[in-house]
Amino acid sequence: MKKYVGLGIALITILTMGSASAIVFQTTSLRINQTQFLLGTLGGGCDGGGGCHNNTNLTTMTGVLVYDDSTFMIEDTILNVGCPGFLNTTSPYDFDGDGTVETRLNELLGMVGMTITVEGYLRFQQTRLIVFYINGVEYRDCGHSKYI
Repeated sequence: MKKYVGLGIALITILTMGSASAIVFQTTSLRINQTQFLLGTLGGGCDGGGGCHNNTNLTTMTGVLVYDDSTFMIEDTILNVGCPGFLNTTSPYDFDGDGTVETRLNELLGMVGMTITVEGYLRFQQTRLIVFYINGVEYRDCGHSKYI
């Protein structure tokens, strides 16, 4: 009986490792063929809830904002700036400095090519920054976010 249990565990281990390899390969394939609107919008929905920060353990990053028609980035770090529904809400501030408060998406697009400072939480092996502050101004209220 113990022999069969050992064989069963070994078989499950082999099958699990094979599944994990397939998942890693599939994820890699998806990244190459990005079709998702704004890859930087990872995680959560637009509704409220989630945890809240207390302005500690935030990472600050300064650099030129880049947008490649699907992703906002600073250097190699993807900026999580919110889901499409959130991006279409009115911005709390004129971040791009053009004199008009627009949607969050248009404010971000207006800053492309500018050097900005963002603060937020680094996630996903430090490749994505969940943005809460832009140039020292609150961009997103953590109490209404599921991005943590």
